[in-house]
Amino acid sequence: MESTFAPHIFRTYDIRGLLAEVTPELAYAAAMALVVKTGAKNVVIGRDMRSTSPELQASAIAGARDAGADVLDIGMTTTSMYCFAVRHLKAGAGLMVTASHNPPEYNGMKFADATGLPISGRDIREFVEREARLSEERGSVRQVSVLDEYLSAAMHWPNVETLRGTKVIADFGNGMGAMTIRPLAERLGIQLVEMYAEPDARFPNHEANPAKEETLADIKAEMLKGDFDLGVALDGDADRIAFIDNEAQSLRGDLALTIFASEALQKHPGGIVITSPNQSWTTYEEIERLGGRTVDSPIGRTLVIHKMFEVGAVISGEVSSHFFFPEFGNLESVDYAFVRMLLAWKASGKSFADFVRPLRRYANSGEINFSVPDKDAAMSALKSSFAARASSVNELDGIRCDFGRDWWFIVRPSNNEPLIRLTVEGVDDAHLQSGIHEVTAIIESLGGSCITTH
Repeated sequence: MESTFAPHIFRTYDIRGLLAEVTPELAYAAAMALVVKTGAKNVVIGRDMRSTSPELQASAIAGARDAGADVLDIGMTTTSMYCFAVRHLKAGAGLMVTASHNPPEYNGMKFADATGLPISGRDIREFVEREARLSEERGSVRQVSVLDEYLSAAMHWPNVETLRGTKVIADFGNGMGAMTIRPLAERLGIQLVEMYAEPDARFPNHEANPAKEETLADIKAEMLKGDFDLGVALDGDADRIAFIDNEAQSLRGDLALTIFASEALQKHPGGIVITSPNQSWTTYEEIERLGGRTVDSPIGRTLVIHKMFEVGAVISGEVSSHFFFPEFGNLESVDYAFVRMLLAWKASGKSFADFVRPLRRYANSGEINFSVPDKDAAMSALKSSFAARASSVNELDGIRCDFGRDWWFIVRPSNNEPLIRLTVEGVDDAHLQSGIHEVTAIIESLGGSCITTH
């Protein structure tokens, strides 16, 4: 059977595309394919707040039922709570309608097996392209809420009573995050000031992507006006959470990972922490100092989670502020991350800025994007220019070159766009700026142009 769906929307991590590409017909076929692939007897299906998500969810429910599975409809939800629901309800599979932080003109779907392990959109495509066969007996549908159980799991931690009175400002970016952070804060006695809490598929205030520093401008401005202990910013489907200190400085996800790793390694000495090659020297140094071991994974939610299962890691995280916890089935929970970070900070007796200051020991550019005529040619030229004189080269995901303890860079090609993504870190700002200049000169000589300020 020849597929009528655009091939490029079936991605490594999920299905994602423009609204005209992610249709009710696709949702129906994808849900049916999920049931056929997994053999699931029951399926958890949820959605975010995007304009087409209710219709896509309804079609997905119909597809799963026509394939013979019973559907546990968790309605509008966060990706973190959806991940919890798949395991908590002992479902055979899960489907979440969301395009995460993408602009309003996008939608998509994420898939999981019974363990919560992600299933790629490309794996689903194989079954979508088969001829659909209706089950002799149609499955049922039942609406279910797991909010209470999810919040109880997120705050199941010693000394949570010490968080009472903490003053936090949260930028929800008009995504789904207030659905869980708000009641969690109420239960913990946290004074929560909310920004952009109303779910709005238009994202009228800014893109719901805390990995982009420019999206944090509003919360930083509010923090400088008020007396907050710290701030948090969440992405559209609330599976990523970024932290901002009381001096209105954001904490990169790889540095936040070192804080989570410190607690995890106290409980599991010598444990493995999943890192990625775009992470700071600080992350590797701290984990080694704490007696842990690092195992690199290529960047990306699905790849990191699979690596966690493979090696039995005690924690993992990404620069993008995705954090994965064994306590949540090696999956993400922004709410659990929120509680754990607050407890770690509170135990220090310091301001949040002073608590994280020792981690800010190197100068880091953040991610800089370049538009290039030919991604492959650019990657090849950069390798030729730098690899021979680098002290170490890592090609697990793109190419990372370290130059002793002076500086390093990593360049990765975008999966879906004519872009390459550069991160540079230096032992000080002088080495950082020199490194940026040196790598940028090569990229620009190949016709590349910077589309991200730094």
